[in-house]
Amino acid sequence: MGSVLVDPTKLSELNLTLIPGQLDFIRINNGPMVCAPSSNGVSRGVFFNENPLKESFNVFILQVILLSVAYKIVHHFLRPLKQTSFVCSVLAGVLMGPHLLGRLNIFGKAGLFPKKELIITETIGSLGIAYFIFINAVKMDVAMLWRSAKKSTIIGSMSVLLTWSLNCVALTVMRNPDIRPGFFILLFCSGVSVTRFANLASALDEMDILTSRHSQMALSASMLSELFTWMSLICGIIYRQYSKNPVIPAWLLLTVVAIFAVGVFLRCLAKRIITRLNESGLVYVSEALITSILVLALLMAFVTDLVGSLHLGILVMGLVIPDGPPLGSAIVERSEYMVKEFLMPLFYVMVGYTTDFTSIPFLEMWWIALFVIMGAGTKFVFTLLGAMAVRQDFRTALLHAVMSNIKGPMDLYLFMRWKNHKDVGARTHAILVLSHVFGTAITIPLTEILHDACRKWDMSDRRSIKAIQTSANDREFKVLCCVHSKENIPGLISILEASKGSPSSSILSAVIVHLNDLVGRAAPLKLRNDKLERKVETNESDAVAHEFESFIRKWDDPIELTNYIVVAPYRTMHESVCDLAQKEMTTLILLPHRTSALAAAASAAMNNLNCGVLGQNPCAVGIFVNKGLGRSLGHDTFSSDVRVAVIFSGGHDDREALAYAIRMLLHPAVHVTLLRLIVRCPNEYVEDMLERKRDESLIKEFWMKVKENPKTAGYYEEAAVDTMSTLNAVRTLGDSYNLVLTGRESTVISSIFEETIGTMKLWGDNPELGIIGDFVASDDFNEGKSSALIMHRYPCRATALSRKRSQDYDGDYLLG
Repeated sequence: MGSVLVDPTKLSELNLTLIPGQLDFIRINNGPMVCAPSSNGVSRGVFFNENPLKESFNVFILQVILLSVAYKIVHHFLRPLKQTSFVCSVLAGVLMGPHLLGRLNIFGKAGLFPKKELIITETIGSLGIAYFIFINAVKMDVAMLWRSAKKSTIIGSMSVLLTWSLNCVALTVMRNPDIRPGFFILLFCSGVSVTRFANLASALDEMDILTSRHSQMALSASMLSELFTWMSLICGIIYRQYSKNPVIPAWLLLTVVAIFAVGVFLRCLAKRIITRLNESGLVYVSEALITSILVLALLMAFVTDLVGSLHLGILVMGLVIPDGPPLGSAIVERSEYMVKEFLMPLFYVMVGYTTDFTSIPFLEMWWIALFVIMGAGTKFVFTLLGAMAVRQDFRTALLHAVMSNIKGPMDLYLFMRWKNHKDVGARTHAILVLSHVFGTAITIPLTEILHDACRKWDMSDRRSIKAIQTSANDREFKVLCCVHSKENIPGLISILEASKGSPSSSILSAVIVHLNDLVGRAAPLKLRNDKLERKVETNESDAVAHEFESFIRKWDDPIELTNYIVVAPYRTMHESVCDLAQKEMTTLILLPHRTSALAAAASAAMNNLNCGVLGQNPCAVGIFVNKGLGRSLGHDTFSSDVRVAVIFSGGHDDREALAYAIRMLLHPAVHVTLLRLIVRCPNEYVEDMLERKRDESLIKEFWMKVKENPKTAGYYEEAAVDTMSTLNAVRTLGDSYNLVLTGRESTVISSIFEETIGTMKLWGDNPELGIIGDFVASDDFNEGKSSALIMHRYPCRATALSRKRSQDYDGDYLLG
């Protein structure tokens, strides 16, 4: 006998009768049924003497509001402890559940979430986790499995397979009565042993370390875990049906094959749609297409739920949609926020409602807690050994071992399905949820700490740091050019041509990196773009590579060119750029500067990238402010002389600018003029004689170039005593220069402006350009007609000037 909800107004249609004196129960065919009061779902209001909280819809709205407030409060207090939204959301759900604040009689004796209204919350929460699986499947790059490096394969295999094997042995020995025996033990151990790609990618993205090389390797390894999960999922479906009827698995296997065949068809259809979108030049994907795909995802979930697994169909539907623009990114952009901020919190309430932490008999259930701790420790050890087996240093191996224990909502969904199918008991389910949430709460801060330690170690151990000053004897002068859009190409090509040098100098080669924001993908992408046939009309990355190749091919001595595509979030894209520069051993990174024509969001993204590269650059960096260099000269070849000015006041950044200008002098069409600022050193500064010696040595080298060919090189000096005299000295360059080079940092220049203005924080709109660089790049200099290249070198251990008081220097001191 069962119970259902029935509208009393329809009792006559169903031939039902009320039990006298008991309005809550009715009888149908000798079986009891629960009768709910008739309701329209929405109250007419208190003015009609109706209680709004008696209606399900009003209760649901209030529940959503309270959940949102609870999440924001928990997130506010836990975010300083470096906790992700997953931990905060689960704790908020548990907090509002029936075992804590849910006990409050806000809606009567039933508490915060009455069972009558809980069916709405449960239904929408189930819809939320279904779309969460779909969106993460859309963002997943299946090809990442085949691109996984040997190191990632070894780490992932040891992390999953060895942990799973040991867990199976341990659980079999324990003979847990709260876990279904037999084949399910294998499925249970696979569920608690894997590191899911969606969980890891979401956590790393929140920690802003998604693009680091350590995170990339961890994501590649987690893809093997996903493959293992999919295989376990199919085996689990077959197992469940086999226990009912041995004949069913054969039909079930055919059904799974049919589902994947439909997936292949839909994949081809999606690619065809993308091709038509690209051919038509449409950037905007229609709402009708997005809605159709979302509805089709639910249809696939409905079909596969008939054979025992709702999330298999929606997972397949997500995987068949190609990640990234235009289709995958459009789906993610228009649906992810609603799913994460509205639907998923209701899923976490379901977790909190079905998990009673207060009734766990720890004295009786110590073995399952021991198993969970042992499983996490085993995974930690095997991942650590796997990372060290591929010759990772101990810090990096430790980081991988910690990241392998990051959990997320996919695990909680799996635990809930186990409980609903009575594969595990309520007490085991509660311990699993508790251990995974608090384990992740411990793992996330450790991951951030270890990642920062590994990053600092990488930066301090840069034996291959390259600079223009020290590249004269190198066989190759390699420049990495960052390209955001086609507008950056003319100026960068002009800079590359001026950098060609002479047959006796080091050979010029270029690495062209087309930068794309990460939208519609879960993992960043860093890929060589060496296609023989490029789709220039439909693919912007191909168009960028083709344009560089077509112009460089026209030069008398074409250079070696390597093209890359980088897809990453702009807030962490600098890590991808720096890793690529370190891998390619480049001498210089050229970064386009933001322009006033860009939107505020795009301008902020470019500025964030430039500042990030300046903070951890492995070589020299040049921020290029283009005021029409390529457009005025043409970029087939220099049609006229290029006049370059260098502003020099001393220091490692100014030496980088001068060293680059000396290389440009080797081009017959380039004329270089050096303006040396004779700066008065304040009393509290003492000159570093080693830095001054380096300055004088480079100045002497430039003087030799002036004497060899006075027509292509010039030199003069100006005094810089205070702020106005420094700016007036720079203005003496006039308006006859196409390009102005200067260093970003100069301690003596900073001291002059600090004395005059009082604080350096108030100077300029572009602090990433430095003081002189910001002035040269502004419209106040040469009416904004001269392009600027601001050079920066990773600071040496010896600083240019030591800030200290000294009685040996009690007067004005002139440098130079």
